[in-house]
Amino acid sequence: MKVSKSLAKEFVLGKEEAVAEVYHKYRGLLYFIISTYVKSKEDCEDVYQDVFLNVFNNKEKIKDPSNLHGYLCQTAKAVAINYAKKNSNYVPLVNDEEIVSEEKNRIDELLPYNLTKEEKAIVGYKLCFGLSYKEIQDITGTPIPTLKYKYSLALKKIKEANHE
Repeated sequence: MKVSKSLAKEFVLGKEEAVAEVYHKYRGLLYFIISTYVKSKEDCEDVYQDVFLNVFNNKEKIKDPSNLHGYLCQTAKAVAINYAKKNSNYVPLVNDEEIVSEEKNRIDELLPYNLTKEEKAIVGYKLCFGLSYKEIQDITGTPIPTLKYKYSLALKKIKEANHE
């Protein structure tokens, strides 16, 4: 999922093709992050635009282009939380009924395993999006040891369900 270092450098320099590629490449992941805090699709779209404009307008603050991935994810979380709090619709964890369709389909594959919402979010971030525990911690605010524990419990549930 992470963009190449050269693409990240071109994005930071403001090259139009690089900006467009990053915009489209990160759409799914950022929507997933945003939808963990914002309820409606229309609001998710507005917040996505705000996130991307925020990152683009502050691209000169990205000292190391290899951190673009983390910067995008952290900005998405911060903007989504602020938006949700201002609009009194704060949702702290993923609600599988409110995730936009592409990401929802990925998470739905986990539904037969009787995972909690938090376990679905953690497994989704790990398996669907390949995020590290540190990136998941940045998105959810959950400590890494707790993430590892809950991830292992979720994998155990999945394994047990597959052996039934």
